[in-house]
Amino acid sequence: MRSSKDRTIQKKRVNKANKIAKTEASRKKRIANKAKREEIHAIDPNLKVFIMNEKTYDIHGTEIEVVDGKIKSVAPELVNGIYELTEEKTYNAESDGGRAIDDQIEKERIGAFDKLADRFRKK
Repeated sequence: MRSSKDRTIQKKRVNKANKIAKTEASRKKRIANKAKREEIHAIDPNLKVFIMNEKTYDIHGTEIEVVDGKIKSVAPELVNGIYELTEEKTYNAESDGGRAIDDQIEKERIGAFDKLADRFRKK
């Protein structure tokens, strides 16, 4: 039978080993994410990139990857009610990041605040 002191020592030893393993895993992930981000920014330095769960997304939430020096969409497209992967769609900074999209986002933000402001207006 082990004493409580032995169990405590064993528990501390296991926790320390687990912390070291988690730190190494997260360090490897961060380095891999940094490499992905630098590769994308070498192609298009103005593209905002989000990396979640080791997947790369652009500012619009489209999953992207670099293939043959080009940034391509990985997201499935809906064709005749069936999702199919397309690789022809490439990211174009001039058309995708244009002013029309910014205006639409701004309009949605203002609309959200109008609903909140209505509460505090005198009736």
